[in-house]
Amino acid sequence: MESEQLYELWENLISYIPAKDRLEAGEVFIKMLDDLGMSPDDIEVLIDGDNTLQAALDLYFEDENENDNDDEDWN
Repeated sequence: MESEQLYELWENLISYIPAKDRLEAGEVFIKMLDDLGMSPDDIEVLIDGDNTLQAALDLYFEDENENDNDDEDWN
């Protein structure tokens, strides 16, 4: 499935997700895009203007960077 189709799916489903759960759902969506091999920059271009996904993107890669730093501290 193309990334644009995934974003279209997100746009169609978001109205069915309770507001309190949207950020978590957004993080799952961002993880899927990352797992598909999209770069953070490409993801940012794709989600341009979607505040929920922008917040999820920031959290997802912030968490990922923290995990990377934890690994470095371990060595």
